[in-house]
Amino acid sequence: MAKKPILTDDELDGGLTPGDPVPPPLPGTPPDRPGSATRMITDPETAPPPPPTQAAPQQGRDASGHARPKTRIHGYGGEAAPSAPDPAAAPASVAPAVPVVGWLVVTAGPGRGASVPLHQGMSGIGRDPVNSAQVDFGDDTISREAHAYVTYDDEARLFYLSHGGKTNLVRLNGTPVLTVEMLAHGDTIRIGATSLRFVALCGPDFDWSDA
Repeated sequence: MAKKPILTDDELDGGLTPGDPVPPPLPGTPPDRPGSATRMITDPETAPPPPPTQAAPQQGRDASGHARPKTRIHGYGGEAAPSAPDPAAAPASVAPAVPVVGWLVVTAGPGRGASVPLHQGMSGIGRDPVNSAQVDFGDDTISREAHAYVTYDDEARLFYLSHGGKTNLVRLNGTPVLTVEMLAHGDTIRIGATSLRFVALCGPDFDWSDA
């Protein structure tokens, strides 16, 4: 059986085929493998050093490692710029305020100098926040529920005072209120240790229906 020819490195690389003339070795090359082409090998001691590799800058930092300022331009990524209000859009509806028709001013007792508004219709006077005229200034003789009522009749443009059926009496200018009494500008209402001066805004000369 015929032996297969032994191929050299160059023959394996496709450089030479069997039967081709073998190039002579380069001068100074040790003849360890006669008949094969010698490849150039660079001496690592004499080869120039490779260029230094520069590390890729970290995200958010420049090549020196310093933090870069973050800049965002509206309309080019990042957060969208706030849109300007549409002048043609309908304005948001606002609940109308309940008109004030007068005030009660504390002239004596806890809370002296404070005032509470009175509104159209019946205004309850008491310490609880549900009352239209809340007078919670430290006088416990005033009931939490409506101790008295001030009523404004917008058609007649008149004020009335009535009690709330409590044990402590309601007095108008020193007289107990046992029924509905008419209330005039400057009158004094007394409940327990608190005196309230009535200040009218609406009346024969003015009413919100005139506006």
